Amino acid sequence: MSSRGELLEAFKRILWLEEQMRNDYAYYRKLLSDERIMDTLSKIEADETRHINMAKRIISILGE
Repeated sequence: MSSRGELLEAFKRILWLEEQMRNDYAYYRKLLSDERIMDTLSKIEADETRHINMAKRIISILGE
């Protein structure tokens, strides 16, 4: 099992990745005109935001 420090670093990387993904979806959504695709990307973006919140909570629990 990983040490607390290793888990903290892993979740920091996860947080960074989830933020990048959310930002990418938001960027691409603005380039589209198809409402169905835009709606789908908005839902995915919201899902990424939930992942970000979970990662932040875990980082907080791990004691940063």
